[in-house]
Amino acid sequence: MRFATRTFLASFVPYGLLLMVSFWAIRSAVLATVRDGLETAARDNQLALAHEQSREEVRYRRTLQSIAANPTLKAGLQLLTGERSAPEEAFNTVRDQLSEIGDSSNFDFMMVSSDQHIPLAAVIREAHGFQTLAVLPIQAAGQDFLSIEDRIYEVRSVPINEGGEQVAVLTVGHLFDISRFGIPAVLLHGGKVIAGGTRGVVREQIEAALRQCAPGLACDVRIEGKTYLSLPLGAGAGSSPNGFILRSLQSLDAASARVQAV
Repeated sequence: MRFATRTFLASFVPYGLLLMVSFWAIRSAVLATVRDGLETAARDNQLALAHEQSREEVRYRRTLQSIAANPTLKAGLQLLTGERSAPEEAFNTVRDQLSEIGDSSNFDFMMVSSDQHIPLAAVIREAHGFQTLAVLPIQAAGQDFLSIEDRIYEVRSVPINEGGEQVAVLTVGHLFDISRFGIPAVLLHGGKVIAGGTRGVVREQIEAALRQCAPGLACDVRIEGKTYLSLPLGAGAGSSPNGFILRSLQSLDAASARVQAV
């Protein structure tokens, strides 16, 4: 090998390696900076939503307590649970009252249960008004989400008291809108994606990737060769007592694409 060739290789190869290491280090630094920015923005968004939800919760609770004290609804429940009442007539009375309350209060779902949380009657909003649910959902106290007929409802419950004792439970809800979080997100139940997602990504791949994430913690996942940042969202660190998990799913590659191109 000629001296000039050896000199060129001895000069170029280390320089080329230095450039490759430099580009790799810069890319890693860019990804780390973008990830920190996305995580900070997501947490700030989460705090703002939590603050707004806490204020809404106070107003919501007052509204529910007022509805739970409705004398007509209580009278219907007494008929429905009474041994001497006509079951169909009592059920129709409670159903009509739930529909009327839901329409005036702008709810999408209304249900009353016994003090043991056994469903008694429920209605949901359809295009032409409220319709009776033929199959009543089983709903435990404190549940945040409810899946009914391929629709997700965000629900709250309040006790109905009579004479200082709880006689029933009132559950109301609105259709769940995952877009209100302002960032890409998914809602899972039993490990399955039931709402949200990322365009062009198969839900089964999202489910498999998110199984690696510890509950309540942020994590980075790889889906189809791309890196995503996922954080828990909503009250209760993104999960509910009944197996619903709400997490963000933001693409780090998409967020850093312009900087990496430069």
